[in-house]
Amino acid sequence: MRRYQLTINGKTYTVDIAEVSSDRFAVQLDGREFEVQLSESGDIGEITPRATPVPVALPATPAAPAAPPPPATLPPAAAAGDNLIRAPMPGTILQIVAQPGTKVKRGQPIIVLEAMKMNNSIGAPRDGVVAAILVKTGQSVGYGEPLAQLAEG
Repeated sequence: MRRYQLTINGKTYTVDIAEVSSDRFAVQLDGREFEVQLSESGDIGEITPRATPVPVALPATPAAPAAPPPPATLPPAAAAGDNLIRAPMPGTILQIVAQPGTKVKRGQPIIVLEAMKMNNSIGAPRDGVVAAILVKTGQSVGYGEPLAQLAEG
């Protein structure tokens, strides 16, 4: 998840954005949640001003122990060498679509994750065989948590 600060007409807004898929994003703006889908509309030229990431210190919550921050970026499963499919955002496992031993193609759904009141299909990052499912239906998962493992296939 990336955090941005936008100033519009003198008012500053904090925006959290998590990529759901290549053209869908989960966006939180001042406590409200949105799903944003991008569509190609041709070349519209440069848009000004540009939003650039701003490091923001999160306030500590004394009532609850602070969780370790998520890694800045997660490498793709194939590049990580562990063949793990990781949660792109925190949520709850709604459905296990593919069982261990199932041959899958790139993009084929493996798990359905509910996040921000939306169902998100987590697909295979490449062709392979589901080696293991590391979560259960109803389980809460955090950002970057392993969901499943692929094997060559």
